[in-house]
Amino acid sequence: MDEVAGQTSRAVVRGSEWEREMSGTDKALMQELLCIADTDWVLGHWYIKVMLNGRSLPDCTAFAGMGQDSLGHTRAIFRLLEDRLGLPEHQLEFGRQPSELHDLEALSLPPQNWGDFLVTAFLAECAVWRLLSTFLEGSDKALSGMVKHFGKELYFHRLGLEGWMTATSDEEQDDMRQSLAIRGPTVARWFGDVAAADLLLDAGIRAASLESARSGFIDDVVDVLAQATGLEPTEIQSKLRCECPDDWDSVRRKCRGATVPPTLWEFMVPTDPDTVTLRRPLAVSVDDNLDLVDRAEYSHTDYA
Repeated sequence: MDEVAGQTSRAVVRGSEWEREMSGTDKALMQELLCIADTDWVLGHWYIKVMLNGRSLPDCTAFAGMGQDSLGHTRAIFRLLEDRLGLPEHQLEFGRQPSELHDLEALSLPPQNWGDFLVTAFLAECAVWRLLSTFLEGSDKALSGMVKHFGKELYFHRLGLEGWMTATSDEEQDDMRQSLAIRGPTVARWFGDVAAADLLLDAGIRAASLESARSGFIDDVVDVLAQATGLEPTEIQSKLRCECPDDWDSVRRKCRGATVPPTLWEFMVPTDPDTVTLRRPLAVSVDDNLDLVDRAEYSHTDYA
């Protein structure tokens, strides 16, 4: 017990030192990676929830694999950040509240039907990959290598979702069209104000701009969705045009106050005592929640 307490104390000390010394670029990178990791975290649990609704055994095993990939990517990014920032181990997964997540807002509304699930998951996968890919060939070689590895797995996620979308019934295609009208703008605005200053691009950590990422996202989805839904490409492009609302949180890439619903959060980080007892014990304490964004020292920045 003393050894665990010592590990926790040392981690907190390192975290305090980091808070004093972290540059604006470091903060921007942390926040950007949390947007990706938290989105994959939620999406991975979507796959787990939907897994038993697969149309066949191969569907079920595919969703299991996709969920494993998404959660694996999340935890890899969490470990990278915790190691670099001197945070306690597992702090990012178990030491935050739903309001502190940087997840894609479109995933906060549960899928209403099979078509809605397919469209939302496909849009989310494409958006995550395009934001991740801005770090390919960047100056952070460890991050760039991680992204390259992720990309090999994410490609098959998109391929699988494309296949499911093209094998839908007329009724499901109508559901997909309705889903696109609702989910499309919410996902498209995830890239934020692409004309805003970008510390990560200026520092060379990001090798491609957010504008190019958003353009690539639209290129990735338009033809696929046109084939799956029967809509004209121009109709789909019009549904992906949006502006960030007045209450847009540029740090978390969603509207202020938007949060994971309680039922989904309980599935992600259970609080039920019987479920908690089944979890593998953590090596360190995460009782003290750390808000990495809404802190006094972060209240004035040149990028948020």
